[in-house]
Amino acid sequence: MKQYLQILGLVVVISGIFTTCKPDSLTALQEQEVVTLNSYIKSRNLSEYKDISGIYYKDSIVGTGDSIKSGYLVKMDYRITLIDGTVVFTNEDEYGHKYEQSNFYVDVSNDAVNESYVQQIAGLHKGMKKMRIGGSAFMVIPSEYAFKALDYKSKIGIPRFSTLLVKVYAAKAYSPEEQKEQQQQ
Repeated sequence: MKQYLQILGLVVVISGIFTTCKPDSLTALQEQEVVTLNSYIKSRNLSEYKDISGIYYKDSIVGTGDSIKSGYLVKMDYRITLIDGTVVFTNEDEYGHKYEQSNFYVDVSNDAVNESYVQQIAGLHKGMKKMRIGGSAFMVIPSEYAFKALDYKSKIGIPRFSTLLVKVYAAKAYSPEEQKEQQQQ
């Protein structure tokens, strides 16, 4: 009986060692994102476009208007996909037609603005401040600057640790002063 208890104790200790050495599922998901992101960046030669902010930013068309700054309201067209190409946000219909540009408030935070999931993507705020009015850009936003470990798969189709690919066109932008003037009219 004593031998049986010793063997059972040894089995419990060994299984405890093996289960604590395995990365938890969140760590495994995060590591998988890094591998997938690095592969995507390498296969598309985007390494040189990594910004100090942590996102990858590449102008498609450099705008001719003012630089976009914090507090600006930007009228934009956008398409946001997962790295596998699954569309998660867009202001296009299924045929690629754009009917109305979306409002995006750069670095503005309040309850009404934050209801939009697009507004919650920190990397998009970082990228928008690199743009000029009238410009288009492509951004690769790691989950660290998007939704991190939050699981929005059932709500909006974004699983934990998802890198986002963003194509955006900043059609118009209004400074905080211009926004106040419009409200007074």
